[in-house]
Formats: sequence, C-alpha cells, structure tokens
Amino acid sequence: MKSPLKYLLCLCCACVVLVGVSSCAWTAPKEKPIVTVTILPQKYFAEYIAGDRFEINCIVPAGSNPEAYDPSPSHLVHLGKSMAYFRIGQIGFEIAWMDKLIQNNPSMKVYDNSTGVHMLVGVHTHEHDGKMHESLDIDPHIWSSPKNAYIIARNMYEAFVELDPDGRDYYRDNYEALLDRIGEVDSTVTEVLGRVPGRTFAIYHPTLSYLAEDYGVVQLCLENAGKESSALHLKQVIDEARESDVRVVFVQREFNAKQVETFAAETGARIAIINPLNYDWDKEIIRIAYAIAAD
Repeated sequence: MKSPLKYLLCLCCACVVLVGVSSCAWTAPKEKPIVTVTILPQKYFAEYIAGDRFEINCIVPAGSNPEAYDPSPSHLVHLGKSMAYFRIGQIGFEIAWMDKLIQNNPSMKVYDNSTGVHMLVGVHTHEHDGKMHESLDIDPHIWSSPKNAYIIARNMYEAFVELDPDGRDYYRDNYEALLDRIGEVDSTVTEVLGRVPGRTFAIYHPTLSYLAEDYGVVQLCLENAGKESSALHLKQVIDEARESDVRVVFVQREFNAKQVETFAAETGARIAIINPLNYDWDKEIIRIAYAIAAD
C-alpha cells in the first residue's frame, strides 16, 4: 500500500498533466467578422439574416438623427474593423461621411441596400437672396414601407452570401424566415390602412413617405425643406389639415415638438410620438399603421 505522502504526490502529478493537456487543447474563441450598418432598422434585418455568423455594428446610435449625425471616435475605431458596410442609400449621414469612411477603410466592401428601390423625389421650396427657389431632394426613408423591406432584405442576403459563401444555406433559411415576417407586417399594414383609404395624417419630419405611397394614405409634412416652418407655411399646413380632417400628427423625440403642439391645438389632432428608427422595425411599423387608422 502506498503511503499517504506518495499517494498525494501522484495525485498532484496527475492534476498537472490534466491541466497541461487541457491548456494545450483550449484555443481562444474566434472573433466574428463585423458588418456595419447606418441605422437600427438595418441592424434588425441584418441580424435576422446573419444569425451568429457576423457581428452587426450600427454606427448611428439610438436617439440620434441620421440626417446630421457625426460619428464619435469610438464608432470610427469599430468601423475600421468592419469587413463590409451596408448603406441605406441616400441619408444625410452617408452623403456627408461615406467618402471619408471609404478612404479611411479602403479594404472595406460597401453594399447599397437601396439598390432596386424606386426612390421618391420631393420638391422643396426655399428662400435665398430674397427669391423663392425649388429643389429636388431624394427621400431616403425607404425602410418605412414593408414593400421596400423585401428589397432591402434581398440585397442584404446577397451581400452576406458574397462575403461568406460557405454560409449560403444558413443565410437562405434565415432570409426566408425574414421574408415571412416582412410578409406578416405587409399584410397587417395593408389590412389596417385598407380600412381608411386616402386618409391624411400629419408628421413633423417626412419619414413615412414610402409607407403613404405604397398603402394609399397621404402624408402632410410640417417641416419645410428640412427646416422649421415659417409662420406662413405652418398656417397653410393647418388649413390643409382642417380640410383633410387630419386626426393624428406624428413627431420623433429627436425633433422640436413646439410647432407640433401648435398644429395639434389648431386642428384638434392628437399627438403621437413615433420612432421610425426603432430596432424593432416590425412592431413600430404596425403601431404606426394602427395610429393612422385610429378614429
């Protein structure tokens, strides 16, 4: 029989061997490749398709205005690690920053999620040097319509397959599941807004143009050419709202609500705070549809 001391020494040696074997077998977890998107609804779509094979980074944080956002140094550092960038199309942040981002990250692939979307163009009237001028601006808010969400999702799916061909079947399954969810949102919005064809709703910043265009309702905008309305323009909008029996006026938290409050007081419309940039894209779009249709 072994002495207690010898038994203890043998046990310690065995533990050392086991630790050494397990240490040799252990490897640090592999970091996921990163794809950066501009806004949170894109992140919703991208994470649905990419699953656990990519990390999705959103450069415009919640509560920020993507029309005029300046990225923080930490966001730019994270962007530098990105394998690819998914732009939403023509939003202000991308127009101002995209060239710089590409110059700073020449190996980063860039994909345009708006490819194939029929872009709406608005006519804005503004005063310059005492004269009135009209300008054409592309409406960038393509994600507000489920009809466009199908196209955005397809563009993302094709991009992920190009970036990671080995995951094609995985991405295809996730993509088809996302199409099913978009289809559910599309059907709900069609049914809800089909109850009130031609209804006019008001909004401060025109983020719902594509929703209105695709589902037979009318958007009345308080903002004028991206700026706060003049007293004359606001009066014209109020008069039009009264004629159209506007019942709701939408505003996002990141915009000044003073003119919205004036509009509501003059028209009797209720104020509804919305977040078209919500990560939970599906729930937000359905909530907006019900708010438009409500009496």
